Amino acid sequence: MRIRFMAVPLLLLSLLCAACQQGEEKASGPSIAVVDIVRVMRDSEAGKAGISYLEDMQAGIQKQLDDIQTKLEKDPENEQLQKQLQTVYMSAQQQMSEEQQNVLSQLQNVTKRVMDEFRKAKGYDVLFSAETLSSYDEKLDVTNDLLVEMNKQKVNFKPLDTPADEEPKADEPAGDKKDAAADKKDGKTDKAAQ
Repeated sequence: MRIRFMAVPLLLLSLLCAACQQGEEKASGPSIAVVDIVRVMRDSEAGKAGISYLEDMQAGIQKQLDDIQTKLEKDPENEQLQKQLQTVYMSAQQQMSEEQQNVLSQLQNVTKRVMDEFRKAKGYDVLFSAETLSSYDEKLDVTNDLLVEMNKQKVNFKPLDTPADEEPKADEPAGDKKDAAADKKDGKTDKAAQ
């Protein structure tokens, strides 16, 4: 009988100790924070610089289109101007799409790097995007602190090098490149025939 009475208190004591250990594990769980990434990319100095860069590029393209359109209004039957307007418009759409993707990619890379450095410096195990969470405690939001770090970053946006921009050099006409390539091919053919 005595053994049974001792077994019950020992069992309760072991369950109590296990519950205490679980509580300690939860208290020392991962350190998390939440970031509004869209706001960081939009409101940071780098984000504003990216938007300004794209707006300036778009304004330059629009001026070019407006100039052609003004000429076309004076001479509406000019097929060469019509083709030029269409070509410039199509090229501008593609260029702007590529430039937007380039700016977004640069901003994402900088934001990711800054977030990683911020997370490590502040001792967070995980930074969650606010956009992916349906509900969270506002105390976990570190967006303002991350914005401060992002504003220390300088990003230089430069136009992409596009193949359409590359033209033959003045000292080397386009026909010479084709002729040189044909000569090389003919030279290889002659060697193979011998």
